[in-house]
Formats: sequence, structure tokens, C-alpha cells
Amino acid sequence: MRSGTETWPRRSLGRGGVALLLCALPALAAAHNRSVSYSDWTVQDTVLQAELRLPLRELNPLGLDPHDPATADAIASAARDGLAPGAAGRPCALTSQSARIGGDAVHVSLAWQCDTRADTLDSQFLLDRIPGHLHLMQLHAGAHVLGPYALSAAQPRAQWSADPDVGPPSVSGYVVLGGQHILSGWDHLAYLVVVLLGAATLRQLAWRITGFTLGHSLTLGLATLGWVQPSSAMVEAFIALTIVCTAVERLVSGHPRAALHAGAIALLLAAAGWLAGTLPFALVPATVLLTAGVAAAPKSRPESLQTTLFGLFHGFGFAGVLAQLSRGEPVPALPLFGFNLGVEIGQLLFVLPLWWLLAQVPRLRGPALALPILLLGVYWYIQRIVG
Repeated sequence: MRSGTETWPRRSLGRGGVALLLCALPALAAAHNRSVSYSDWTVQDTVLQAELRLPLRELNPLGLDPHDPATADAIASAARDGLAPGAAGRPCALTSQSARIGGDAVHVSLAWQCDTRADTLDSQFLLDRIPGHLHLMQLHAGAHVLGPYALSAAQPRAQWSADPDVGPPSVSGYVVLGGQHILSGWDHLAYLVVVLLGAATLRQLAWRITGFTLGHSLTLGLATLGWVQPSSAMVEAFIALTIVCTAVERLVSGHPRAALHAGAIALLLAAAGWLAGTLPFALVPATVLLTAGVAAAPKSRPESLQTTLFGLFHGFGFAGVLAQLSRGEPVPALPLFGFNLGVEIGQLLFVLPLWWLLAQVPRLRGPALALPILLLGVYWYIQRIVG
């Protein structure tokens, strides 16, 4: 029998983890994904041109109205002030800029004249308004496409060779981008947390994570190769539902009439989307059956079955960043492989320490973590279907 002295550190660790999650809940709900903008750059001798895209969803934290004609000019001014290309240590001179709102983004076109061929870019774009903002850029130099470069407050500079004959960098840039993407995607991480709550053994952990990997790798490939192009809004709503369904299963598993309770929760959520007029009616019975079936399924089912299914939706979410960088064009195999490898590395860096923590403090596998994550998933679901 363990003494109070022996169990005190674990008890404190468990309470501290729950308290930290509860304190972070409002912030996570407000910022479920990192703020990101995208740009394509072209170097032609001493002329540098940029095509920048800021998704319309990023206008809300900036307090800008997508229907206001002045919004495009405001983003153009922010780009002009926040992007500083250089050549051999000397700044380039801005020669033109224009902006428009089209589709689901603000589009800004800029051009600079440099003394020599441009070789650096320093970005402070939107960092004064959104400190965690990430700017992803690719550079077209001759026959090569360089990048991606991920510019942020921690890494504000991109640098490349001024020699047009120098080939593109290795796939490492996509590996880093994949890792950054999953580790800054709070909805993906929330789903992994609730998945781990039900993995009491290393074998269960391996099967669940393998299933998730298979699922998201499949749809990541299908989407980035251009074979499947689902609605991004629907994908985001389904990702939130994977969190809700898995958290509900954890809360009701083993209880009498578990399927009934789970189905009732799913019905309320799906009905909210239907009443909002933004979710197809077919999703209502599908959500009910999915959640009720997951909760009522016998424990002898394969550990990876559910995570494989739900991983399909997360894979479409992962594909969004590559689709933005490629402007919807199919992504070559090597960048796709590198990005997916980065996602897997980031996933392991998150999963393994968390699983160790849960093994040290088994009480965290109960409602203490599952309930706050369920509430977070419900919030994201409603937020995303309402728009």
C-alpha cells in the first residue's frame, strides 16, 4: 500500500493538469487554430513580385468587415508595412500594390525593385495585431520553387540564394511545416488527448495512433493530389464532431444505456446545425448513429477502427495548408511525403509525453479531462456550423 507521501506528487500533478486545462479552455475556444496567411513570390532579375492571400476568417480578430471596400486596402497597407524584402543587405523599393476581395480571401499584389537579385524577406505582417500569426511563403526562382518558409515572431526572416541556378532545398521544409501544423492545431491535439484517455496499455496506444495515422494519411494524399476536394467548412465541423463523439464515448462507456445517452447528445448537436440552416439534414441521423454506435459497440472491436474513421476527417484538415500553398493544384509526391512525415513526428512528440503523464496519474482518464474537452468540442462544432 502506498503512503500519502508517495501518492502526493501524482495527486498534485493530476490536479495541476486539470486546473491548467480549465484555465486554458477559454483561450483554446477563442483560438482553435493558428492565424495563417499565404504568399507566392517570383524573382525575375532585380524585380520581386508577391501574391499574398489572407483567408477571410482571419479578418474577424482584426476587427475588419469583409463586405467593407476599405478592408482590402487595409490589408494591403499591412502587407506593405510588414513585408521587407532585401538584396545583398539593401532594402528593395516598393513600386506597386493592389488589393481585392475574392472568393474566401483577401488578395494583395505587390512588386519591388531591388539593386540586385533579392535574397531575403523579413516579415512582421500582422504580428502587431495577432502576435501568433504565421505567414507561409513559397518562392519561384527560375525553374525552381523554393520553400515553404514559415515566418513568425520567433522566425521572421526567410533567406535564399541569389544564384538562380541553385536548386531547391530538401524536403525538410515540408517536414517542419507538417510538425508545426499539427502542434499548433488545437482541435487535432484535443482529439488526440481524448483518444489517449482510453488507451490504458501501450498496445492500445499503438493501435489507436496507427489507425489515426492510416486515416489521415489516406485523405491527406487524396486531397492534396486533387482527387477529392471536400468543403473546408464541412471538414472543420466534422473534426469538431470527432472530438465530441470520442469524448462522449469516454464519458458514457461502461454505463447502463450508454448508447441512449450518447445518441441524445449527438441528436442535440446535429439538430443545432440543422436549425442553423448550414448543415445538411442527412448529417442529423448520421451523427446520431455514429455516436450511439461508437458508445454501444462491444469492447472487442479493433482498437484502430474508430481512430481510422475519424482520422479521415483530420486528414482533410491537414490538407488545407498544402492546398493553400499550391493554390489548389496537385502537390508533388516529395513535398506531400515530407509534410505527412512532419505531421507524424509532431504527433509522436505530443502523444508520448502525454501518455506517460496519464500512466502516472490514472485518475485523469476519467471525466476530469474528458468533460472539458467535450465542452470545447461542442463549442467548436456550434461555432463552425453557424459560421
